[in-house]
Amino acid sequence: MKTERKIFGFTIVELLTVMAVIAMLMGLLVPALNLVRRLAKDTNQRAEFHSIDVALETYVNEGENQPYPASKALVTSSKYTVGAQRLTEALLGRDLVGLDPNTSWDAKLDEDKTDVYASKAKGSSQSLINASLARRQGPYLNPGNAEAFQVGQLFTSTSITSNVYDGSKAPAPVLTDVYRVKKVVSNGRTSMAGTPILYYRANVSSLTFPDVNDHTTLPTPDCNDIYCSRDNDELLALGQVQDQTLDQYFYSGYTDLVTNHDGGWIFYNAITNKQIAGKARPYNMTSYILISAGPDGIYGTRDDICNFK
Repeated sequence: MKTERKIFGFTIVELLTVMAVIAMLMGLLVPALNLVRRLAKDTNQRAEFHSIDVALETYVNEGENQPYPASKALVTSSKYTVGAQRLTEALLGRDLVGLDPNTSWDAKLDEDKTDVYASKAKGSSQSLINASLARRQGPYLNPGNAEAFQVGQLFTSTSITSNVYDGSKAPAPVLTDVYRVKKVVSNGRTSMAGTPILYYRANVSSLTFPDVNDHTTLPTPDCNDIYCSRDNDELLALGQVQDQTLDQYFYSGYTDLVTNHDGGWIFYNAITNKQIAGKARPYNMTSYILISAGPDGIYGTRDDICNFK
């Protein structure tokens, strides 16, 4: 007697159903994984700010009545040294081996001084190099872990139109955040760099602060407010690290087409403590503000990471 053999398998409908379920699960899983990665990065950025906080407190405590480093941009021969660079110099030194206390804080001014940050590149004698190394303070951050880059590594040379100082004899690096957005080459090694960390020190002798609800009084370039939006303006003028053709929203030359407010007002709005009713007041009125542009690389957007919220 002849028997029939049954062949078992999936029908096309069953296969399509399984594939649809898998696609739905992937659609749910991928955003969740991206969110986890984003939260991990945000946590790392807050940890970096904590390290900078500790380093700044150590910097202050090791000096005699030494305040937090100033953030006001300095200019010599149209070459600016901005707040972000002055923070990095205080914590690491311009050559990342410690702060030379003989600094003028103006990198361009110190370029031809063979005794300040003495080095072979500046034509310094070995005795001057040894003397400079002997008087160094810090570094207050671990140079091996700190992500510090020269401005010229983050921005193309043709885009450095606002003359942020980036000399070879007396470099002026900036600390960058953990959201690595650009490939750079440093000393023959390729690495990924983030967006510069902006640093603003509070003017504790000031009682004035712009009210973002009253735009009749515009902040001046040399403002004497508790915080000055112009402290990193020349750096912001270079645009976004990942695309220098795009504006940074904190830059004074940027205009919001919806509100018609310039970047200074966007900055002040970002640092205004909305919980204080009545008179406009910023966060961290007696210390300093640190700002990371977040994963989108744009200051003044919702994904910014700051040391005050």
